[in-house]
Amino acid sequence: MPAWQRVDAVKALVSGKVEQGQIIKIDLPMVSEDGSSVPLTLVADKPLADGVFIQHIDIFAPANPTAEVASFELGPELSPLNLSLRVRLSESQTVVVVARTSDGRVFVSERPIRITTSGCIAATGGADASGEMKERVRVPKSFVAGQPAEIVTLITHPMVTGLVADAQGNMPEQRIINRFDVGIDGEPVLKARFYRSMAANPYVRFTLAPEKGTDLLLTWTEDSGRKTEHKASLSLASR
Repeated sequence: MPAWQRVDAVKALVSGKVEQGQIIKIDLPMVSEDGSSVPLTLVADKPLADGVFIQHIDIFAPANPTAEVASFELGPELSPLNLSLRVRLSESQTVVVVARTSDGRVFVSERPIRITTSGCIAATGGADASGEMKERVRVPKSFVAGQPAEIVTLITHPMVTGLVADAQGNMPEQRIINRFDVGIDGEPVLKARFYRSMAANPYVRFTLAPEKGTDLLLTWTEDSGRKTEHKASLSLASR
């Protein structure tokens, strides 16, 4: 039986409609010595039907205390898909990715990984609050309209899971970056929801292929409501 069929959250999401085959390749290490920050890359470079793109991605780590890792709503500007992040994995398990296309089809991909040290109960350390919510962004100097180019983002944040006691033995409340949004000229091209299975200092790398637009806005939102924004100007050349 595929791993996803044993996960209630996945079964509820796909509603019994799963196509044959996997349109997303999951790139994970076979073994990770440290489960607190495991690199995960999702690639879908095979063309779909004209005008069809992957619109939703949901990532699950079924053996974690919280199975949901992250969910993404994507515009056509992120097709073909090449998306990387870092996740927490509590134990050896099979990571599940659900992809839903703009024409309503559902695909599921799976990838097993062996974890040596749990990443969900590891202490985050006494981070300096003054250093939180600082963004780092790398944007290409120029884009060619419709051609994918890489954007790299990171926000400094401990991603407090609420699962590990502090130095005084108290259990802190969960405090995480739970939203990441990317827009061009005020129109959303990526909307992400993060859960506590995202690694500290959330990192997202993606390729973007804008057809038009000049102003890029990236926004990170903590579950407390705190926000950090980063603005950049896109230099867009015609093909």
